[in-house]
Amino acid sequence: MSAESRTRAVLDESVRASIVEARSAPPALFAADGTPHNMSAYHFGRLLRRLRILRWLDRFRFDSLVDVASGFDCYPFLARQRYGVDAYYSDMVHRVNMPFGGPWFGRLDRAVTLQLPRLPFRDDAFDVVLCSEVLEHLVRPVEALAELLRVARKYVIVTSLEALSTNRWERWRSHVTVDVTVPHAERNFFLLSDFHALFGADLLHEPLQGATTLPANPFVPAAQQAAAYAGLDTRVALEAALCRALTTAPGGRSAMGIVLVKARPGAVVAPPTPESDAELATWLIDLAVREEEHVRRTLAMAGSMRERFPADLADAIVRRPVSESLRTRLCCPDCRGELAPQGVGLRCTTCAQRFGSQFGVPILYPTRPPDDSALGEAVDRLCGSDGRRRKTVNRLAARLRRAEHPPDALRRFAARVARRGRANSE
Repeated sequence: MSAESRTRAVLDESVRASIVEARSAPPALFAADGTPHNMSAYHFGRLLRRLRILRWLDRFRFDSLVDVASGFDCYPFLARQRYGVDAYYSDMVHRVNMPFGGPWFGRLDRAVTLQLPRLPFRDDAFDVVLCSEVLEHLVRPVEALAELLRVARKYVIVTSLEALSTNRWERWRSHVTVDVTVPHAERNFFLLSDFHALFGADLLHEPLQGATTLPANPFVPAAQQAAAYAGLDTRVALEAALCRALTTAPGGRSAMGIVLVKARPGAVVAPPTPESDAELATWLIDLAVREEEHVRRTLAMAGSMRERFPADLADAIVRRPVSESLRTRLCCPDCRGELAPQGVGLRCTTCAQRFGSQFGVPILYPTRPPDDSALGEAVDRLCGSDGRRRKTVNRLAARLRRAEHPPDALRRFAARVARRGRANSE
């Protein structure tokens, strides 16, 4: 079984368990007026990441967006609410693409099941391509980044809290200690110079977080962190903390993670407007309150209808065909040929491969094994004729490929030392 298949199986089970757990009325994060309850480092980080990404989107001019590996997050919904654009979800776990949230989240006829790095989208299919907190897990990240660039007509946004290393020693140590046989492992680590080689000198970037601007330094004891986040118990305090967390200086010692933004030639990126941060934070909290309430209502409705839903109606919904508007953005993940309707699924008009669907969500996993020529195509797309960048990216890809082998004795020993060090620090 491939690393992607193992990861998909593990994530699918995790999603299934999360859905079952959510049915037991999870504690509310917000009161109806937006007053936060039970705030934690995780929930604050999620809000901060949304704020970072929306802050960039405010500076773009675009009419369409796709979130690649969107999971349970709802950036397409946020983009549609704030900018009125045509926005789409996609993920390798088919279960999370289902439109069970109804029309509110906008997954119906706007979700695709896929697998990086073989994206089933046509060239320049979307103005904005977003890929958040995925890069560190990818098996072939160079090819995946080239695919994101291929399907983006104007902008690519990539975020990762774990993938950026501050120096070569830290990058080496991270690669040596990771066990890539673990599904969904954080396996890819880059220097900032690696990202510039991948995307070019015009790459825009900023830290995702900063240890000194968060409500609590992530390296202090867990109890101290929990108390600091629990203290964000008013909207004013939460909004102020979010805005302060945006002020991390690029390149500072406290910077953590990275937001990468690549604008294609001719795409406009307006200057930042820090004076708008408070308004955006307020808007995001308002949407988070509505999102939480909608999820609670959806779960309650699902529980009451589960035993009364007519079988023929359920079958008709499952067999909903792929919408024409979505199909026009798609291509075959094997050969990039045009996809034509076939029953409720799709068929490639070039290689004749057939792909199924459920609830109008096409299942477009590649059926062919990875092709070694894909790396050459990826380097061409990323670097063009720039010989220095091509050499750096090929060397980077080779290093990342070596890291895919099961750990040898040295790496197993290094991993044990790293785990022991983490245990002693907790």
